[in-house]
Amino acid sequence: MADAGVFIVLEGLDGSGTTTQTDLLKSWFSGEGARYGACVATCEPTPGPVGSIARMALNHRLSLDSHTMALLFAADRTDHTYKEDDGRQEPGIALLLKKGVHVVSDRFLLSSLAYQSLDLPMDWIYQINAGAITPDVTIYIDVDPAVSGKRLAEGRYHQDLYEASETQRRVQAQYEKAIHYLDGVGHRIDRVDGDQPMEAVHRDILGLITPLLRLL
Repeated sequence: MADAGVFIVLEGLDGSGTTTQTDLLKSWFSGEGARYGACVATCEPTPGPVGSIARMALNHRLSLDSHTMALLFAADRTDHTYKEDDGRQEPGIALLLKKGVHVVSDRFLLSSLAYQSLDLPMDWIYQINAGAITPDVTIYIDVDPAVSGKRLAEGRYHQDLYEASETQRRVQAQYEKAIHYLDGVGHRIDRVDGDQPMEAVHRDILGLITPLLRLL
């Protein structure tokens, strides 16, 4: 669709800076990038009903087995994508894109393939996420696990379920496998060096997304 918005996903290890870069992109679209059109910034897990349960599990407030966690994330992603604009919640990604609004998401399908494949087959995780739409570009913020671990230690008072440093190294290996997997089914995944200062990472991300944006 000629007037469709662009769907941009930011991915990376916990502590890689996906949330910071999502906020920077949101600010850019509100300022210098406003000439490219409106933008909504979102995240996963979402603040919706299903995503709230997922967050409770990530924060050790709820115990779920790995299969249930994977299905929960898939259900949250489906709701995130297809929910209607009923005035009570933010419209889903598909509806926003159809209206010509650009969407930047802090995590999407690649996160599930990377994190949940620590315990489960990647093919099965992909299958239960069959309803997930394909982003126009997924940008992987590539950082050394030692760097992301240091950022986590400095910036938070607790660690989420997946944030132990040894797990981060395992997750990094799974991200590489997941990137290869999605590349094989037609996803566009680009990398930026996340060990740079955040302003440099932001510039690199802009360099990747601006060719995809249509000037108004």
